[in-house]
Amino acid sequence: MLFPRVSALLYITVAVFAGSPLLAAAAPGNARVSGTVVNRAGGQPVAFARVTLRQPGAAAILLTAATDEKGAFAFTELDLGDYELSYSPRGATASDTISVHLDAAHRSLAVGALPVLDEVVKLDAMAVTARRDALLNSIDRKVYNVGKDVLSATGSASDLLQNVPSLTVDIDGNVSLRGSTDVLVLIDGRPSALMGTNRAAVLEQMPAESIERIEVITNPSAKYKPDGTAGIINLVLRKQHDPGFTGTFSANAGNADRANANLGLSFTPGKFTLAGNFAVRHDDRTRYTADSYRRTEDSGAVTDTVDRIVERARPLSRIARTEIGYALTDRTKINLSGNYNYRTFHRTATEHLLTTDAAGATVLDYDRIRDDPEYEKELEATARLQHRFAQEGQELTLEFKTSQKDEQEDNHYTNTYRTPAQATSRDTMRLTQPERGTELVVEYVQPLAREAKLETGYTREASRTELDFFALHTDASTGLLVLDPARTHDFRFDETVHAAYATYANTWGRLGYLGGLRLEQAFIDSHLVNTGETVPNDYFRLYPSLHLAYQLTDTRELQLNYSHRVHRPEGEDMSPFPEYQDPTHLRRGNPHLLPEDIHSLELGHQYSSGNTSLVTTAYYRQLYNGMTDITREVADPLSPSGRALETTRTNLSTSRSLGLECAFNADLASWVSLNLSTNTFFNTIDASNLGLSDSQSAVSWIAKLGATFHPAKHSLVQFYTNYSSSKLTPQGRRGATIVSNLGIRQELWGRRAALVLTVSDLFNSLKESTTIDTPKLHEQITRRRSARIVYLGVVYKFGRPPKKAKDEGLKFDEGL
Repeated sequence: MLFPRVSALLYITVAVFAGSPLLAAAAPGNARVSGTVVNRAGGQPVAFARVTLRQPGAAAILLTAATDEKGAFAFTELDLGDYELSYSPRGATASDTISVHLDAAHRSLAVGALPVLDEVVKLDAMAVTARRDALLNSIDRKVYNVGKDVLSATGSASDLLQNVPSLTVDIDGNVSLRGSTDVLVLIDGRPSALMGTNRAAVLEQMPAESIERIEVITNPSAKYKPDGTAGIINLVLRKQHDPGFTGTFSANAGNADRANANLGLSFTPGKFTLAGNFAVRHDDRTRYTADSYRRTEDSGAVTDTVDRIVERARPLSRIARTEIGYALTDRTKINLSGNYNYRTFHRTATEHLLTTDAAGATVLDYDRIRDDPEYEKELEATARLQHRFAQEGQELTLEFKTSQKDEQEDNHYTNTYRTPAQATSRDTMRLTQPERGTELVVEYVQPLAREAKLETGYTREASRTELDFFALHTDASTGLLVLDPARTHDFRFDETVHAAYATYANTWGRLGYLGGLRLEQAFIDSHLVNTGETVPNDYFRLYPSLHLAYQLTDTRELQLNYSHRVHRPEGEDMSPFPEYQDPTHLRRGNPHLLPEDIHSLELGHQYSSGNTSLVTTAYYRQLYNGMTDITREVADPLSPSGRALETTRTNLSTSRSLGLECAFNADLASWVSLNLSTNTFFNTIDASNLGLSDSQSAVSWIAKLGATFHPAKHSLVQFYTNYSSSKLTPQGRRGATIVSNLGIRQELWGRRAALVLTVSDLFNSLKESTTIDTPKLHEQITRRRSARIVYLGVVYKFGRPPKKAKDEGLKFDEGL
């Protein structure tokens, strides 16, 4: 009952702040000052710039504002008189100041575009590498502008995420935020079909070149979907909307026949905008399970199993994005956009398994060869209408999205048995997985008194997922492939979620606050087509959020925030039908799975002075009904030995995490900068409801070290090392990982072109190990990938001259 009380207390606090007469200590006037902050070099808007208002010569700040994504700000309900207006990018110690005079003849004053020096604007480029010290730590998120990340020219989105504080990427491309893989990934602030069940594969193929900045939101406000118990990662894509025709082309070649290319084009003649991006990537994914050992005990009988697997895939990916925009009026814009992803690959694998009993006698000895042509196809279309009212900041947005996804595996297996002696057999398993979805969004923003702002919205999401398994096996009497009814089944999963939210933001002197509440009703049905059974799982939830930020000084800020979030089961989690990975391993879902609920509380402090910054955050998370994988040995008549390992999804009782996160960035000299981030957390898991031992606890930590060198004016060298310690799981542990990367960039022809060299996994150290340790099952698995990956590439810009303030970067391939 701790967090419901905390939630109530926090909302009472919001109510007190929102309704307190202290917010209007003096009767407000009706004067107003507005303007924009822009880059002096190119006139581009500077988002998140800090703007303050004070009496002439006074030290105390009357009002503080942050510019929006268009660089705009406004102070309203001011008394007539003289003021000093100061502005600077967030994190800069120096600021520019202008005098403002409001009188009866000038009650509404537009100060126009306020330029900041090019040297200062660089702080707004929150580079994850060379200038990570310039990250923006706003009231509800941390923003990393990766435009200068030397690592982004050759790699993928998953490579880019690897170097962001708080994030890790495992050998299968799964992204974790503070140690949890349950994270919601958005594209331009919206859910996308690309980030569905095959998110890891898409991130491994999406070009890092297409990403402008990365936003990490560990405690999102009620405006956002509450999905993702660890929080949100928002990928903000590059938008080439400069007047005229512009473009960027890059191409890279790597070892093991790896290659990728990316083309981005933009044409903006006046009110009309046409932009597109196309990327193609040919990869090599070789994986080795060289050290897999398992000991099982059943009724006193002990068996030992050694399993070795070599798997290889050659994925060919095509990712395209198009956008058409038109300004109907100065205040109304319409936008049509589409995303397309098509990935084909041929997966082959060879497995050798040997099982012996306690006396050393062979129980099972066979080879299994897999041949699997696969494809994945995602298509998404979005229509958006945005209207700005006469009052500055008042907006209405309507958006409709439709998406479809088709995926197919066509597995063909050949099984050669030595023990027990039997004829070579074949079996097949074809899985088709279509998904269809729609989303309707209505959002409204209403500025209120002074710096107050009210945002409201409604969302309706509907989706259907189908898992259709069709299996054949060898008939022992005829040797022919016949239908296998035990492995042929069909499962459909329907989900519709209605959501309404409201958030209220305001400032009171040096204090800023953002409170919100989201209401959701979910209608969920699992259809077991083979049996005709339908399992409903409807629920209603309230998701409150609160963010407080207090500006201690011009260089120090204190933050406190809270949110309630959820992780909903997906179709694969709910299907109870078995999916055989091989004759001795199977997976099945659970149609009675409950959604995870998490309550998260954070306290943070930021210090920023010049090119040095330190951000520390203490956090506490409590998870209820956490979903997890549990592996047990079960009787299985389809297995040659009559026994198999079954992995199922189930709910934990509770788990808790208490952690401290730090990010330090500094320029050690004019030619070298250093970035260091750490995350240390204490994790407790209570799996007693699953028949396992009582609560287990462990301390884990993650550290990232990056250094950027400028040996010459147009040369850049970057080095990264990422370390993740072992982590606790309900049945054991996941082993530590370490990986190092090196990148070099040389600009040519007045910054219009560049040569790029990257080496991923420089010391060939990347591997993943997992341990299951229970009274009846002990398993140790170690997986590796092919050796270090080397890319050599070129980047070329054409059209309008390239802007001096933009840099490209290198990126490394760190997905195993």
